[in-house]
Amino acid sequence: MTSSTDAPPALPSSDEPFRPERSPFVWLFEREVLRFLTIWRYSVLGPVLSTVLFVVVFGSALGRHVDAVDGVSYGRFIVPGLFAQAIVNVGFFNGTTSLFEARRDRYIHDVFASPLRWWEINAALVSGGVVRGAVVGGGVLAVALPLTGGGSVARPLVLLFGTLGVLLVAAQVGVIAGSLARSLDHVYSMESIVLLPLGFLGGVFYSVRQLPPVWDVLSHLDPVFWLVQVERIGLLGQGDVGAGWALLVVWALAAVLSAWSAAMFATGRLKP
Repeated sequence: MTSSTDAPPALPSSDEPFRPERSPFVWLFEREVLRFLTIWRYSVLGPVLSTVLFVVVFGSALGRHVDAVDGVSYGRFIVPGLFAQAIVNVGFFNGTTSLFEARRDRYIHDVFASPLRWWEINAALVSGGVVRGAVVGGGVLAVALPLTGGGSVARPLVLLFGTLGVLLVAAQVGVIAGSLARSLDHVYSMESIVLLPLGFLGGVFYSVRQLPPVWDVLSHLDPVFWLVQVERIGLLGQGDVGAGWALLVVWALAAVLSAWSAAMFATGRLKP
């Protein structure tokens, strides 16, 4: 006769609800972060080094032959613009590589079939881009500021809230681009035709007040111009526009892009 100690363990009641160890949102967010951390030499170190090289070449070599801008050395002057540009570039490539590849490989269908809600998927993808932008941006400032002798921050609150807005704008641009791209050629075309011209016209390497009136007006229509200005005001204390206007435009851009991105996910417009 079998003793009671040899009885099989009792199975859990089927009436007990399933409780995952981690929420699906946290799982997808961790995947997005680990995706770029596993290739950190290319996803983090590469953008930091390329941006720092701009600081060294333009700030150190050419800065000796360029007059100070509004009393600030040329090397220090270009750091905020390069900082904003690095965040935008990283946000663009993070969203396109993550979302476009998920659509191309049909992996995105598994994600949408999971218990994740559409807004959780959108928020996880955007949060991954924000984290990558923050890591790269922090690395750029950690190296560039000591190189240019500008270790202090003129307006910390403007820098904090402005950078949060820039990170959100960059991450949403990447998610939207990844949602619209139909091929890798399409991704690179958006970079070369849209992103790079906006960056060069955004006042990264110059003050738009030095331009003819027509180009000055056109620069104010460039979204990247406002991203550069809010970082320049935060780091240097001055820019081509007021701090209030810069913060307002940056966060308005973040709100518009977030609404556009959310609408694409809510209506199921993500096509392979």
